[in-house]
Amino acid sequence: MQSQDEPRPIPAYYCCYLLRSTVRHASLYIGSTPNPIRRLSQHNGEAKGGAKRTSRDKLRPWEMVLVVEGFMSRVGALQFEWAWQHPERTRHIEPDEDDLPTSQSKFTVCRQTGKTTRRTTRRRSLTAHLEDLHFLLRSSYFIDWPLQVRFFCADVYRVWKVWNERVEASLPSSKLVLDGDCPRQGDGGAAVGGIDQLPVDFTKLEEYLEKSTFVLEDAEDLQCAVCKMPVNPNTQQIVVCPQAPCRGTTHLLCLSAKLLEATENADAFVPARGACPTCKEVIQWPLMMKELSFRNRAEKEVQTILRRKEKRERKESANHLPNKKGKRKASNVRMSSVEPTFDGQSEPAPNSMSQDDPKLSDDWYEEVELESDTEFGTQKQSPPPTRLEIVIEDSEWDDAELVE
Repeated sequence: MQSQDEPRPIPAYYCCYLLRSTVRHASLYIGSTPNPIRRLSQHNGEAKGGAKRTSRDKLRPWEMVLVVEGFMSRVGALQFEWAWQHPERTRHIEPDEDDLPTSQSKFTVCRQTGKTTRRTTRRRSLTAHLEDLHFLLRSSYFIDWPLQVRFFCADVYRVWKVWNERVEASLPSSKLVLDGDCPRQGDGGAAVGGIDQLPVDFTKLEEYLEKSTFVLEDAEDLQCAVCKMPVNPNTQQIVVCPQAPCRGTTHLLCLSAKLLEATENADAFVPARGACPTCKEVIQWPLMMKELSFRNRAEKEVQTILRRKEKRERKESANHLPNKKGKRKASNVRMSSVEPTFDGQSEPAPNSMSQDDPKLSDDWYEEVELESDTEFGTQKQSPPPTRLEIVIEDSEWDDAELVE
């Protein structure tokens, strides 16, 4: 089994989510997971696992009304989840009284003594949860994280929109993705249609990984686009431009320094995006770090993805060749999309895999962290997953927020 101290890849996907009972809309639940597709089925009793607090039949089925996505680590998602669940205790929500349409301070004043005390009661309504989410995303700690709120229910988005328009500091539209039955904005390129279509595994990086592997395979003549020095993928952290036509390579620190020089935030330590030194196109830093960490820390899984992609392409090519009667065979292979981005400019790849995809070796999962759901201190080990993924456990707080 993989050592706890051994570095792991950045998760393919991790989000915090808000559940709502379809039977009783006042019942809400906040959680986090690397796989909202599986997690929702667990909450609804369709799969083993889930939370005890959502297991009552009188509240099922649950719907996932929104997700906050873009976390680069499980720890980061857990920090955000806890703060969202405990707005009266977190230091990340310190709303300005002038910024509130109503008096919703974290402190109360005793009418008899005039003493100020911290409020300990939880605000449990949908509006209160959305207000707290708004403050968290604007907090100095989370504001520079590459987070987006993806709405799946139009009525929930309407509540958010009213609040966003009433406060002074509203969130930019780039932080929001309207999905599900929400009205689309712009070309709607970031929408996937529903929870079941979210790209939660590393297969969405296959085009990028294939290109990076090909570019770095023969690195003798490659040089850094910033410092012009030779690059060595075996001993150095080398970043490859995610734009399909570009073959630009840079040292990690060289590119980071160049992008930070061009940013407007002088206090930033990590860039968010910038222009590629080679092709001058906009590149997303989180996407590049995800590909780099997966390429360097999960080599066997990368090779499995590339072999599966090659086999799928050979099968599709064969299916499109004329048969003996001069007819073309119908292709039943689902193709993956092109390069994913964090600003929602391209559609994610489908989650389903072909039944003919090559499988991992029987003991591959022993090298990565096994997935488990913790329920009130009890650790349950799940069987090896059937699809390629770096397995990360869901959260399960004993005092997770549930409204009835």
